[in-house]
Parts: sequence; structure tokens; C-alpha cells
Amino acid sequence: MSDRYCIRGCTVRGDHYAACAHSGPDYKGDTPCPGCVQVEARDGVLLCERCYRRLRRHIEDAADLVGHLRSIADPTKAAAYDRVRVQSSSIEIPAPVAADLIDASNDITTTLNMWANHVAGEDRPGAGLSAGAMADEAHAVVQLAADVILEDLDVLANDSHQIEALWEGVCTPNGDAPEVWSIADASMRWPLEDEPRWAQAACPKCDLMAVRVQPGRNGRPSRYRCTTSDCDWEANSKDDGGLWASVFAESAPPEVRPHDSRWLTLVDAARLVQRTPGTVRNWVTQELLEPQLGRYWQDNVLAVAARKRGDTA
Repeated sequence: MSDRYCIRGCTVRGDHYAACAHSGPDYKGDTPCPGCVQVEARDGVLLCERCYRRLRRHIEDAADLVGHLRSIADPTKAAAYDRVRVQSSSIEIPAPVAADLIDASNDITTTLNMWANHVAGEDRPGAGLSAGAMADEAHAVVQLAADVILEDLDVLANDSHQIEALWEGVCTPNGDAPEVWSIADASMRWPLEDEPRWAQAACPKCDLMAVRVQPGRNGRPSRYRCTTSDCDWEANSKDDGGLWASVFAESAPPEVRPHDSRWLTLVDAARLVQRTPGTVRNWVTQELLEPQLGRYWQDNVLAVAARKRGDTA
């Protein structure tokens, strides 16, 4: 158990120290305490488990996010129009693209490149995207920087000065029109469209069937989060040696076999042996013929018909 607490001051909702003067059934003031017991830091870092995973999640998503921004805007035509309509009779003037898309993708790239250079020991500023960079190029640039940062994330998160600065550039929202876009700003404005699903296994912490699975894309790990209000369990597919990837793996769909023409319907079976459907149904009642999902195996139908002909002879 860690003897350090989350550097961001996270507290446990509903838990109070004995000396808390703003809690309890007798408190009648205007500023009730939601909880003042501090959350312990994750082993080896200065962030609690929830903050650490939030930081890591944003960095893991950065490449997809920047690629997403570049895919919905042509960076060669960006212009700041402040959402004012521009009318023109010319059909050759392209529609204006919000400069926010370009600013956000460039700010995120610059921030991550700066931190990647710092981690790699290179004394040079972060660089933004090249002019006209398209989605695939932008994704590759940001993914490279993110991988470098993630490799040393625990080291950064164990230094109070570095983790506060990294948190500021990655997770701190700066409002509707930020001067510098954080990853959190952009992900709130232009969220990635993943398709979550419910897990078919219970949460390992609260034992309830309430785990939501967020599939990973483009090499990102899948994420698992319990949605019950009193449980904060969360993990991804790389945690604990890939244990949760196997626990919450999606069930394989049932095998679909190609249709075999030798499986006959009742009418086809009757037609094959020149009998009525009622006759074939009687064979089933007499347990001479066994259907499978309403179909009759051709060889079995012929065998019963031959036996009946022999009986008649």
C-alpha cells in the first residue's frame, strides 16, 4: 500500500476525517464537505489510479484524435472566420474551415513532441505539423511522440514538477476558446466515435455485471471501466500482462456453415422419393427419420424410402 497521496488532491467521496467540521448529520452549513480523506497514489507515481489512467488514456488517444481532426479539415484551406457567414456568388471559393481544427491538432502535436524530446534527452523545442499534413501523416507523427512519452510515463509521474506540467498540457480543460489546446480540450470538442459494448464478465472489484468495454483502434489498447457509481475500477488490455484482455474478450460468434444442398426441406424430401409430405412426416412420427432444424438428410430419406419399398414388396 502506498504511503503517498494523489498530488492533484483527489479525495474519497463520502469519507471524512474525524476533525472535519463540515460533515455529519448535524452539519447545517452552506458548504458541506463531499469528502476529505485523500486518495492514495498509485505505486511508484504521484497520481491516484484514476488520474494516472486518465492521463495515460489521453496520451494513447492523441494520435487518433489528431488524425481525426485532420480528416475533417483540409489544412491548406483553414481560415479564422469566427463563425461569420461569408456569402459569395462564386462557386469556386471553398467553404471556410474552422481554424480551431488546425490550431488544436498543431498544439497537441507541439506539446507531445516537446515532451518526447525531453524524455529522449534532446534539448530542442517541440515541433508542430508540417503545412498541409494530412490525417495519416499527422497520426504517424503524434503516435511516435506518444509512444516515447508512454514508455517513460511512470518516471515522469513520479516527479512533482514534471507531472504537474504534463497534466497541464494533456488533461487540463481550458474553456471554449483556449489559447493553447490540450488533448482534453480537443477530445471534448471533437470526440472520437468508438462503439463501446457491455462486457460478458463481472467487475473484479464490485462483482457486478457493469463493465463497459471501449474497443481500441489503430493499436490502442481496449479499455474496461466499471459503470457502477460506487466502483472506480478501470483497466486496459495491456494491464497485468494482458489478463483483462482475456477476461473481457468478446465471445466468438457461432460458426456459420455453408448450406449443404443434401439437407432437404419436407417438400423437397417428399418430392425426392415421390411421396407426399404427410408420408415423410409419418416417418418422423414413427422415428424412422430424424430431422435437424426442420431439414432432412438426403441419404436418410432415400434409405427409409428404400426400406418402405422392400416392406411393400
